[in-house]
Amino acid sequence: MILLSFLGMSLAWSFSWFAMKLQVDSLVPPELSVFYRFAVTSVLMFALCFFTKQRMLLRFGELKFFLFIGLTSFCLNFIIGYFAVHYIPSGVIATVFSLSIITSEVIASFVDRREIEKKVIVGSIIGVIGLAFFILPTIHFGENAIKTLIGLVMSLIMMTIYSAGSVAVGKNRQINSTPLYTSIAYGAAFGSVYLLLFNLARGNEFVFDYSAKYLGSFFYLVIVASVMAFICLFYMIQKVGSTRANYTALVYPVIALITSSYLEGFSFNAFSVAGLTLILTAIAIEFIPKKKSR
Repeated sequence: MILLSFLGMSLAWSFSWFAMKLQVDSLVPPELSVFYRFAVTSVLMFALCFFTKQRMLLRFGELKFFLFIGLTSFCLNFIIGYFAVHYIPSGVIATVFSLSIITSEVIASFVDRREIEKKVIVGSIIGVIGLAFFILPTIHFGENAIKTLIGLVMSLIMMTIYSAGSVAVGKNRQINSTPLYTSIAYGAAFGSVYLLLFNLARGNEFVFDYSAKYLGSFFYLVIVASVMAFICLFYMIQKVGSTRANYTALVYPVIALITSSYLEGFSFNAFSVAGLTLILTAIAIEFIPKKKSR
């Protein structure tokens, strides 16, 4: 089941980056697209809770976790992600996002008040070097340089927020044993409330795009990249922890970059290949057993 969840999430999120890109190019503001996405996801997950007879009410001790999970895992990181694809190709964002394995371990170490393993420090250094190899050759003096840097910074912030949310999901499961579908339903519900308030504050009109491109990407993002992917992600977090659940980052950047090269005109060169290799090496270091890493 863990292997199936790993494969399911890897494939679901590999193409979600490009689906987000398709929505950004529509008449619907990005933050409104995220609201629609998770409002529908929440309804579907509560329906699953009902039909599978999982607990549908939160306990008081769970509330603080889901207020945070909704803000991080279902709101801020996606808003930032939707805006980031304005500036850099979706495959590049997926590559930056792959470093979430390292940031999840760092945040988890801080929360649990334990020392960060040496392999995480080594992996972080290699990952940052790889990211520099991957990104710096794409930066040119002028307007494009500023856009690339903005996209890169937004991707790094998105990745860190996502990592914090993943750690919170794991801690909540450890302390409260919230059922799987219930966790996703309330995470998406609280995220939708934050997104609704954000859209109201920006004065957005609640428009919708009925074009085939938008509807196709919308249903993919709701059914595959949200319902199915979050079931796989939360299940893995519950079973193997937030850090190892993010090992899907070994897979989806490669598929996302291939997709981006065909559909967005992203081109590989020696630097990008070397950078991607270093980033994947940094992530793979997480697989080294603790005794050997010392």
